Amino acid sequence: MEYVKDKQQASPIIKVYLTDDQFKELAPSLLDRLSSDLVNELIDKRIEKEQAPYLKQKDFAQWIGESVATVNELRAKGLPVSYALGTARYGKQSYIDFMKSKEKQNMPGGF
Repeated sequence: MEYVKDKQQASPIIKVYLTDDQFKELAPSLLDRLSSDLVNELIDKRIEKEQAPYLKQKDFAQWIGESVATVNELRAKGLPVSYALGTARYGKQSYIDFMKSKEKQNMPGGF
């Protein structure tokens, strides 16, 4: 069991890891307690977040699975950055295009 305090929520989130058999046993009672409206709202929020074309540096780093330091390195090597509301924003498609262009260059030893 893992206890996680979500910064955006007032109450903590508790993660419980179950085997498939345990989940099958608990699923009916859990589903009875869930509101379909709540589930749909959570799904909508997740989709909205995933489809955001531009992200702040920290969120962008998380999206590409790298550290903020790596994002700074990529930026120094030409990763395009947009500025909005006084902060740097990193585009998902810009990153994909940037990485594809580097791949085509096929430079030995990386960038």
